[in-house]
Amino acid sequence: MKRLIALGISIGVLAGLWTVFALTVTSIGGWTAPFVVWIGFAAWACFYAAGGRVTGLTKAVGSTVSGLVWGRALLWAATQVKAGSAVVLGVFVAVAAFGMCVQAVLAPLAFIPGAFVGAAAYFGNGGVFWATLVSLLAGALLAYASELLADVIERGLPARSVPSSTTATA
Repeated sequence: MKRLIALGISIGVLAGLWTVFALTVTSIGGWTAPFVVWIGFAAWACFYAAGGRVTGLTKAVGSTVSGLVWGRALLWAATQVKAGSAVVLGVFVAVAAFGMCVQAVLAPLAFIPGAFVGAAAYFGNGGVFWATLVSLLAGALLAYASELLADVIERGLPARSVPSSTTATA
């Protein structure tokens, strides 16, 4: 339970700060800030689902960014075909889905759900590449920070003693 409390505190604080930051910072030095809260949370979830620590960070970043690239390539290819039929789009989706699966032979891309999350985030964000990329990276880095912060909090929490059994025996 001690670990879950530490994670709850660290994730809660950082998730709240991420939300406020992403929703209030509209520009940085004249550059429009491309922060999308839900995309950050999706990458955050991928970090923990991929096992956390450095390995989870590597897999979350590698897989979600590759999915973003697959999504962009898919959308570009679909716009190059004049027919624009559902069948043509379905073929492009099938090729991209296949690619997102077989690329998992490479360690940084070995979290297949992350690739699908990256592609879905790209489409869910209206095909806006840079905002999706920045939000995916921010979410994965915040997830890593939340795990490190949880380590610190966990060490600071008092150990809870478990009373020995007091059941009477006959």
